[in-house]
Amino acid sequence: MKITRRLVLLLMLMVCITVGLWAADSEITGNLKLIGSTAPEFKVEAGYTVKMPFLQGEGPLFSTNNIRLKGIMGITPITGSLNFEAIMTPIAVMELSVGGVLGTGWNFDLMELQGLREWDGISDKATSASMEGVYYKGKGGAALQFDTAAIWPGDWTSVVVRTYHEINYQGFTYETSSTGGWEFETGGLHQNSFNYKGDYLVGYQMPLVINTVAIMLETYKDNIGNSLEIDGLVFDLGLVTNFKFGERINLTVIPQMTTKKSDSDTRVMSKVDFTFKRVAAMLNYAF
Repeated sequence: MKITRRLVLLLMLMVCITVGLWAADSEITGNLKLIGSTAPEFKVEAGYTVKMPFLQGEGPLFSTNNIRLKGIMGITPITGSLNFEAIMTPIAVMELSVGGVLGTGWNFDLMELQGLREWDGISDKATSASMEGVYYKGKGGAALQFDTAAIWPGDWTSVVVRTYHEINYQGFTYETSSTGGWEFETGGLHQNSFNYKGDYLVGYQMPLVINTVAIMLETYKDNIGNSLEIDGLVFDLGLVTNFKFGERINLTVIPQMTTKKSDSDTRVMSKVDFTFKRVAAMLNYAF
């Protein structure tokens, strides 16, 4: 509960900072995103971003330094969540971020889906924990990025390289068995603990309707230090294709393979050989 209170205080502080800087020299944008996949999954997200200059200097590495404050509300047929994040760009090739998520879940009986589940470590199957607690997540991360167009300007010279690494703590306020765990959305069985995520992306940007094609490798280490921890890392490998329709609409399509599997009954995660995961699509409208 102490971690929950600290996370709530952090989110409140970020909101206060956003309000205090609302009238400053800032840029405010919003977006509406529809997310779906063959899993099947469906999610609607709506968010605002406040971008402010921060410690800007001379030259290409420091002239665009900024801080972005993001607030996102997400809703699926089985969950609802609020996401807050602060991203600082101290130099053009680096981003530092902190943030948090609060959410809860319920059942969608028509499709036999459950947004929150718990497993006691003994029973044959996880059971519903609908609206019985709050999922929370606090995270801190760093990204390094580079675009060759910064050195060789031109419409056809943009090769983008980016890597992002994050440590997060995920928890559930409802008391669960020490031998079992809980699941939020379809993220696999967890216990309250630290987790690691790392992303690697190499892509090419073009002045076409298909404006980006990239390879993305995502790495995960869940349940660090508890009985549900998997030896080594698990991976998601995807091909990212982005379509740009005018200035406001983007469609991103990502077929993915994975080495992570969640048991259909207990939701315990295990490591397997690469297998098909899903085709995900994200339609984004910026305003």
